[in-house]
Amino acid sequence: MNEIYEKYYNPIYFWALKKLNNKEDAEDLTNQVFLIVFEYFNKNIKVAKVENLIWKIAYNLWCSMIKKKNNNATLIFDYNLIRYEEKIIEKIIYQEIMDNLNTNFLTEKELKAFKFYYCYDLSIKEIAVKLNTSMANVKYYLYNARKKIRERYNEWY
Repeated sequence: MNEIYEKYYNPIYFWALKKLNNKEDAEDLTNQVFLIVFEYFNKNIKVAKVENLIWKIAYNLWCSMIKKKNNNATLIFDYNLIRYEEKIIEKIIYQEIMDNLNTNFLTEKELKAFKFYYCYDLSIKEIAVKLNTSMANVKYYLYNARKKIRERYNEWY
């Protein structure tokens, strides 16, 4: 149990400090996390991944603290939801670009990778299979295509 405490105390504490902007609250949250984790072990509750349990407890405690501080009036935004929305917006923008852009400045593989990723919503792995290449190459094609498109759009605006 000491190993778990030593391994995860600082990451949890600094995460809490960043989220709460208050040392005392961060310490309280961190200590509460480990109290709950140790209760799990004392009750012999089987845990598949201790790290997942620790972070889930930390997140839930943070949510509770925010709700209490703001009298349950605060909306809590999940980073993953925000990232998902950004990705959707990015895809819409790139689809619009594909509809309005002369893509003769992209190589065939760059164009295919770009279309598969942004227009057909395929994963890097799926694109690699379709193009009969490695995932690293697909990432390279996408990087180059985005770079070239940005450069082309910068010339226009």
